[in-house]
Amino acid sequence: MAVHDNSPVSICHSPASNDTAAEAGIWTRADFRGRRLAPAVVAAWSRRERRNKEVLLYSTTAANHASRSVARTLGLTPLGRIWTVRT
Repeated sequence: MAVHDNSPVSICHSPASNDTAAEAGIWTRADFRGRRLAPAVVAAWSRRERRNKEVLLYSTTAANHASRSVARTLGLTPLGRIWTVRT
């Protein structure tokens, strides 16, 4: 978590996890976006989670350009795409 004036401005959490894997979820307050806080907070999350998890994941959508920028900044490797069926 990144904090400014005792208030959280960027938080990385695990919306999904099990015994061996965890997924990163990131939120940054609108007025603090574009300051490279999200990559720093995700990196800190990964250092902490790496102690207990074998697999760490960072998921985003093709339309979420800010989140894709975080992944690029961290040098993350794309694993694939999620396909959905619409009926």
